[in-house]
Amino acid sequence: MKNAKAKNISSSRRGFVTDAGAAAGFAAFAGLFSQGARAQTIEINAMGPTSEQSQAFAQLPDRPVTMVNLTKFSRDGAGAADYAQYSRDVGEILESIGAEVIFRGECRMTFIGGTEWDAIALVRYPNSRALLKMAQSSEYQAISGNRSSGLDGQMNLAVFES
Repeated sequence: MKNAKAKNISSSRRGFVTDAGAAAGFAAFAGLFSQGARAQTIEINAMGPTSEQSQAFAQLPDRPVTMVNLTKFSRDGAGAADYAQYSRDVGEILESIGAEVIFRGECRMTFIGGTEWDAIALVRYPNSRALLKMAQSSEYQAISGNRSSGLDGQMNLAVFES
């Protein structure tokens, strides 16, 4: 009995050390990313660019640009369905201007940072002006209602391959 008790104590100590080691390791891992970080909180959920953003976007280099689209669906019950319809409809327009969806996926969690998104899409455009031209077209305006009703907002990042 004394031996069994000693074994349980030894086993629980090992478990504690293992659990404590895992927690310490995760804390150290998290610290690698946060030391010296100076992230700012700014408006991250919008439905369209500011005029300054549009002007700067139009001045980007004349080369392919990939737009990282982080989306937040409206919570009225139809958000995901409305946005899915918009996604199907915009596909034809994208093809007509030489753009393509290169990745689409569902977001499950945020690993670093504090914002949660519902979906992500990467869309490659021939250049920034192609996106602006598309957004101003009557074809796009005709389908944009499902985008508006489907989203509470989004963030778009213009990315160039390096």
